[in-house]
Order: sequence, then C-alpha cells, then structure tokens
Amino acid sequence: MTEITQTNGIDAIHHPFVREVFETISQFGMIQKKDTVLAGVSGGPDSVTLVRVLLDLKKKMGLTTLGIAHLNHGLRGEESQGDETFVKEIARRFCLPFFTKQMDIGSLAKEEHLSVEEAGRNARYTFFTKTADNQGFTKIATGHNRDDNAEQVLMNLLRGSGPKGLTGIPPVRENRFIRPLIFMPKARILNFLEEKGEPFVLDSSNTDESYLRNRIRHNLIPRLEREFNPEIKSSLDRLSHILRQEEDFLTGQAARIFNLCVVEENKGLITLSIPKLTQNHPALVNRVLRRAIERLKKNLRRITLTHIQDILTFMTRSESGKSIDLPGQIRVYKDKNKLSIQKEALPLRELGKAQKRFRRDATKNIQEKS
Repeated sequence: MTEITQTNGIDAIHHPFVREVFETISQFGMIQKKDTVLAGVSGGPDSVTLVRVLLDLKKKMGLTTLGIAHLNHGLRGEESQGDETFVKEIARRFCLPFFTKQMDIGSLAKEEHLSVEEAGRNARYTFFTKTADNQGFTKIATGHNRDDNAEQVLMNLLRGSGPKGLTGIPPVRENRFIRPLIFMPKARILNFLEEKGEPFVLDSSNTDESYLRNRIRHNLIPRLEREFNPEIKSSLDRLSHILRQEEDFLTGQAARIFNLCVVEENKGLITLSIPKLTQNHPALVNRVLRRAIERLKKNLRRITLTHIQDILTFMTRSESGKSIDLPGQIRVYKDKNKLSIQKEALPLRELGKAQKRFRRDATKNIQEKS
C-alpha cells in the first residue's frame, strides 16, 4: 500500500500517482469525511486502480466504508462470468463489501430499441444507484480517465454535438457520481498497476470495431497523434474542461433569465413572456427554451438544434393561436406575447385523433339538435 505519514498535507502521500488523484478529489470536493463510497468495478485496469487508490486514501479522506459493485452484462459468456469471479476475489482480498447482478444486456437493448453500449450504460448506472440507495452509500465512484474523456469528446463531435456535448465526462455529476481518475492518462494507470503487481482483466469487446468508441480509440486517435498532434488527448481534455467552465456559467445565466421570463409554470405547462425572452442574446434564448423543455420532458433526448430553431421561427413569425409539435409529447403554443410549452398527456398523434373525434361528435350533436 502507498505510504502516508500522519500529516494533513498532500506531501505526506509519497506515491506521485496517488497524490495526484488525491489532488483531483480535493479540487472537486468529491469525498467528504464520513462519506461512504461504492466503486463500480469491471475488473479492468481503470476500476482496479480506482479501488487501490481509494484504499490507499481511505484513512486520510475520512472515508468510513468502501464497497464494490459489479454488473455482469452477460454479453461474453464465460468471459463475463470470469470477470465477475475476478472482481469478487478483489473484494475478498481487501475485505470489502461486494454487490453483483447479472443481466442480459443484449436482450434489453433490443427490447428498449437502444444500442448495446447505451443499454449497458443505463443498466450499470441504475444498478449502481439502487445498490447505493439500498446500502446507504453516499457516493458512487467510476474509473473514467483522461483517455476516456478525450474519446468521449471526439465521439460527441462526430455526432454533431453542441458545446455541452464537448464538455466530455464531468469529474462530478449530481454531487454523487465521482471520477477520481479523470485527469489520469491510461498509460500512467497501467504503469501504476505494473508497479504494484496488481492483476486485472481485459474486456475482449474493447477490440470490437463495430463500436464507434473502439474505432476512435484504435484508429482515429492514433492517426491524429501520428499525423497531426502527438498530444491530441491532452488537447481534447483541456478543451473539455474549458468548455465545462463556460457551460456552467451560461447555465447559471440561462436559469436567471428563465426565472425572469416565466409567466406561469405548473406540472405540465410552462408559459414564457416573448418580449422578455427575445431581448436576450440568441445563445441564452436557446438555453432558456431547452431548459423549459427539459423541465417538462425530464430530458432532452431527440430534441435537436433544429427543433429549437423551429420554436424561434414560430415564436417570432407565426400568428397567435397556432402550435407546433416536438418529440416527447411536447406541444408549443403561441398566444399574443406568450409562448406556452406543454407536455401533453397523450402522444400527439393520439391527441390529434381525439381532438378530431371531439369536433366530429360536437358537430353531430349540433346537427341532431337542429
């Protein structure tokens, strides 16, 4: 284990790698005294390193409990079972609480019409969150590193993401999910494990180039390093952190403007003042509209820049009484100087049919009475 002398300074941590991780934890306030941390562990080098470093820092950080959670995705047969056994042995060796679950992610992806990657990610975070809630863990740690962040930025760029997507993987999310290794290059993680003589497993799916992330990792980034910028990972990582700071600032500004523009808000409806909204910079107007939709829809999935631009055009050029439809049962109405964004109870197609039936029945009743 890493030697830590009895002092409050970071210089007391003698191993440079552990000291740098501790600085990251401190910089973002990831762990407070008496926190309990559940580490998501796959058995790969990143998550094994995460466990070793948290164990080294456990006393210094005042961490009362460290646990291990492992989700068996069931995608690689005996290899997946071997990973679970390996992680269980890590927990036994270090006397840590161990929690595991087996799932058929392939079938889940088909049922929910998701990619295997997205279904697996959703399942992992759901499992980690439920386990933490049930067992009383205050924080959930994952082993994301600097290389993962660079890959995520490139993935989002290729998918046409805006500035938010280019912020990459946040060091802390929702004040609960923490990434202590987020500034660490993969090469240093591997060196740390070699120095410690700590074994790990390799996921064979990480070489499957049917996945976009693997094509970026094994093809695109090496070519960028070779032909354009040998420090491309550092550059992408630095870009993400700059954009994250700016995103935080703009999000705060948008929240302030949103509050100034709201005329009415209830469970399924938000009404905004058009004159107050349009007096702001277009970048902030876009964010206010996205904020309103997210509060109603609970997410921004399938809401694109084109949808936001459609709302802006509708808001400034359409006559009162008109409406436009967005994904997720969102309908936008205009009434004079007010813009109302509503989450309809029925899918909009079904709502349209119901409205037609209502008008037809109303017409029929009038005709029968006359």
